[in-house]
Amino acid sequence: MPGTALVLSGGGAKGAFQIGAERYAREVCGYRWDVIAGVSVGALNAAMLGAGRPERLHDIWQNITNEQVYTGTLNVWTALKLLLGSRRAVYDNTPLQQLVERELRDVSFPSHMHVRVGAVSLLTGEYAIFTPHDPAFIRAVIASATMPIVWPPLDVSDTWPQMVDGGLRNISPLGDVLDFDPDDVVIINCSPRQPSSLDEAPRNIIDVAKRALLDIALNEIFVTDLREFLRINELVGQAERVGVILRKRDGRPYRHYRCHIIEPAEPLGDTLDFSSRSIRRSMAAGWEMAKSVLGSLGAPSPSSVWVMGNR
Repeated sequence: MPGTALVLSGGGAKGAFQIGAERYAREVCGYRWDVIAGVSVGALNAAMLGAGRPERLHDIWQNITNEQVYTGTLNVWTALKLLLGSRRAVYDNTPLQQLVERELRDVSFPSHMHVRVGAVSLLTGEYAIFTPHDPAFIRAVIASATMPIVWPPLDVSDTWPQMVDGGLRNISPLGDVLDFDPDDVVIINCSPRQPSSLDEAPRNIIDVAKRALLDIALNEIFVTDLREFLRINELVGQAERVGVILRKRDGRPYRHYRCHIIEPAEPLGDTLDFSSRSIRRSMAAGWEMAKSVLGSLGAPSPSSVWVMGNR
């Protein structure tokens, strides 16, 4: 069974934090991932890491620009079209779609690697999991990173039309990796658990949407999911220490997971700010936070396991 699982949350441009943190874990501490799950920008990162292309992913993030992700501006005409229903999003993420398709089109995923990305259907509200075995996997990756209102929904397939950001239902896809019963779970979140305070009111519909949806609503989903996971995990650990096995309704025993959470201490900035300065700052913050959390552990031998605890 997979030994170490990596969980990557959403966060738009703040996904650069994951690049710095993951790179430290892999290059300095010797982590090797057996299963990776991601939603939103975490799906983009998960797909590239799962395909064994960490260096290419690092290079993309270091050189990314706003123009390589989306086009368009928020102005009076855009707002009018949104109100009249002739436009379904403020920006167009065609450049991002082309980038993802170009990078993943001819990629082969290692047979031992388990990759899962999630997207949400606007029609049914369902959260769907996709793997590299799915014919429409690349489009699912793009759909998972499609923020509603900001970018138009995407048809992944005939079965899954009108799909958007997986973070709407599953901002940190813990359940997607727990199905594999890993020994260790590493979670890299792109935002602090406590939303930051604003110095001034949001200026326009995009600022309102980003604040309400990304900073508050999705953050609360993540915090609630994480709190519940940690609570159950601790109870299972306590039970195991006194020789008691807690079981699920289907009779299978609950497992206690060694878990570590890497997240920024301070807000990283605007979700749509793909400027070089912002990206490099987030990557550096990820590296430093991983260093703070993980220390300088040496690479494990094939037979050893990582011992991790929550901060």
